[in-house]
Amino acid sequence: MAITEIVGKHSITASETSNPFVVLPGPVSGIATYAPYQGARVTYQNAQQASGSGVWTFSVLISYNRGGSWQTNSSGPPITLTSTEQLGEQVLPVSPNQPTDSGQIWVQVIATLSGSPVTPTLAYRADLLT
Repeated sequence: MAITEIVGKHSITASETSNPFVVLPGPVSGIATYAPYQGARVTYQNAQQASGSGVWTFSVLISYNRGGSWQTNSSGPPITLTSTEQLGEQVLPVSPNQPTDSGQIWVQVIATLSGSPVTPTLAYRADLLT
């Protein structure tokens, strides 16, 4: 198994709209055959809030047109925040399913915060498993 870093470990306190990405080779000319990917492994820690009701969710986004647009490919189970620090790991499917005329597929992982937490935090990193 090969591991490629998608996004290095970093801390956040709000939803992300973009992140670093990895470029995968993709089929050209309408052929939707892709190399197998075991998934995006997200390792997180310090998922907590002071009070309120917050939830973090990780998503794999894929672009078939070199970042012109991004589609949600998969999302992980929600992490419901409490005042106690949580840590763990999720493996999200990475399943490209469209042809790309550019010969590349771009993949990124983002974290989205929902609810109404007070002082939410999260630290995580994401790796592509092939």
